[in-house]
Amino acid sequence: MVDSPQARVLYYTWGEEMADVRPFKGLRYNTQIVGELSPVICPPFDTIPPELQRSLYQRSPYNVVRLESGERLPADTLQDNRYTRAAALLADWMGKQVLARDGEPAFYLVRHAFSFRGRERGRLELMACVRLEEYQSRVVLPHEYTRDADKRDRLALMEACRANFSPIMCLYRDEDRRLYSIFQRTMAGPPTIDFSDPAEQSYRVWRIDEKRRTNEIREAMASKPLYIADGHHRYETALTYRDLMRVAQGGAQAGETASNFVMMGLIAFDDPGLMVLPYHRVLGGLDATTLGQVRNGLKEFFDAGPARACPEFTEGAWLRAFLEEIELRGRDQLVMGLLDSIGNYQLLTLKQGFSLDAWGPIAHSEAWILEEQMLKPILGDSLDRYLTYVHDGGEAEQKVRSGEYQMGFFMKPFPLGLFETIMNMGRRLPPKSTFFYPKLPTGLVINLLF
Repeated sequence: MVDSPQARVLYYTWGEEMADVRPFKGLRYNTQIVGELSPVICPPFDTIPPELQRSLYQRSPYNVVRLESGERLPADTLQDNRYTRAAALLADWMGKQVLARDGEPAFYLVRHAFSFRGRERGRLELMACVRLEEYQSRVVLPHEYTRDADKRDRLALMEACRANFSPIMCLYRDEDRRLYSIFQRTMAGPPTIDFSDPAEQSYRVWRIDEKRRTNEIREAMASKPLYIADGHHRYETALTYRDLMRVAQGGAQAGETASNFVMMGLIAFDDPGLMVLPYHRVLGGLDATTLGQVRNGLKEFFDAGPARACPEFTEGAWLRAFLEEIELRGRDQLVMGLLDSIGNYQLLTLKQGFSLDAWGPIAHSEAWILEEQMLKPILGDSLDRYLTYVHDGGEAEQKVRSGEYQMGFFMKPFPLGLFETIMNMGRRLPPKSTFFYPKLPTGLVINLLF
């Protein structure tokens, strides 16, 4: 498997542009009015199902979900809708000092701590504004394609509010530990913000506004490509918004104008708290003939073997053992799990004889082989009608066992080294190849575009 610094250098073509990473005047909650921040933050818009949205509304009258992902109402019109309400609420909260803008530009360093599988973890996230660059410049690199509906939604919100409510998660290399050294010096002082949320994740935030230190950070970041981990729709929406602003101003928009930048949360690749969890797939709605073609395709590409027996019979124990076996075996081979409609768990490994070298590093993605090489020749452009992506393994299992779907494909976490290599080549991954955990919170700091 390709997962080495040498491989990264081999495939990366350096652009002439450099990352322009800047401090900004953050808009932040006034704790004297809202109290502690725990009840007012929320996840990014695309991870807020309706039941969570209702819960967030009830958590606090100031929860940022009202700005990030407000309710749709039956009586919505062009003049009164979730976007216009968010804009009016933003103006109201700013007028009442519920949200107050910092007087001087700053970086915001976040120590984000959380628990996973009984182990305490933590990572560093630098909230900054980054100059928008077209993908061709190779300064900001994408790893997946986007959907127009989500971009239309985010653009309507950006046009109404002129703000970035949630940061885009981007990764960078810090091999000389220069940035980490700066962050360590920063964290020697007391944080500006310190709280825990209902999910028992904790946040300590340091505001970095001293000129010498902000310049150090800018200089250290300038030579680094940035890899989008989460937030492609928001990034591409920001590009569209920037272009619209240029047209609105006769094409003479200054390069320093706020709409030329977007808020990001920057995380080092080698941060021990950077976690990638798997996205699973469920397949359903196929007629008997097509289902038979899929089964034959699986036999053509994969060898099937039984999953290791699980000694426990408690709820969820078998699935946990199955997922752990996939992850363990997947460290040195291509493997995924299959759950069929009659409840059989199997491990699928790629048959001998397929030339991974001919396909390139992307072939080390089980999802790419499954979707591009096996399913698309059968289902063609209708693949999206039958294939659904599910992060939670238990949910995927339930969808198959209930008969709602006919097959479940269980994936291992996507390797970060392979992730970087494929992006360096200018390739993109299959949809929902990665689930970076935990998500960056919305509401710690907001970036105004005016």
